[in-house]
Amino acid sequence: MTVRAVFFDFGGVIGHWDRQYVAEFEAEHGMAEGGVLKALYGTAGWRDVEIGRIAVDEWLAQVGAALENGAGKPMPSAHEVWSRLWNAMDQDVIALAQRLRSNYKVGILSNTTVMLEDQVLAPNGILDMWDVIINSARVGIAKPDAGIYHAAAEAVGARPGECVHIDDLENNVLGAEAAGFRAVLHRGDFGELTAQLRALGVDC
Repeated sequence: MTVRAVFFDFGGVIGHWDRQYVAEFEAEHGMAEGGVLKALYGTAGWRDVEIGRIAVDEWLAQVGAALENGAGKPMPSAHEVWSRLWNAMDQDVIALAQRLRSNYKVGILSNTTVMLEDQVLAPNGILDMWDVIINSARVGIAKPDAGIYHAAAEAVGARPGECVHIDDLENNVLGAEAAGFRAVLHRGDFGELTAQLRALGVDC
């Protein structure tokens, strides 16, 4: 079956954490290594906000409380911490998506919050380069649920078997495959990524 659409996860594929900022923040505030990650994504609040069940402000309040608990003192605002994380865009991956768009439908398929479009993609100049953005918080379904992959395929008028999804988490790759997609596990090696895409029939 011919590939008609390629979807990219955001965090870990298009955008990357500013690891130096996180390490310096944790050291400055006396937090254990991994404390920021745990505060942001290790709570029930994250699981709720990523499918739009709670408002972003409610999630950020939980994050703020977790940061203060981890540091044992008042902390900078959770929104300030979150907004500093996504400073590193993978320009190779962005250029790949731009090239692919001449022959394929190209989209983002991400477990995220409603802040993604206006507070991350737009400031980095990459909001309008996608045919579609499937944001878990807006569709109310998160990977690896098959429903979000089916929603992505439907949004570009393709069958699941005509779609490829690129993700940095194995569970989401397996979810994509279970939903009928072809999928690639991307762990940061761009040459390997393009080789895997070519093996799936993507002209890149």
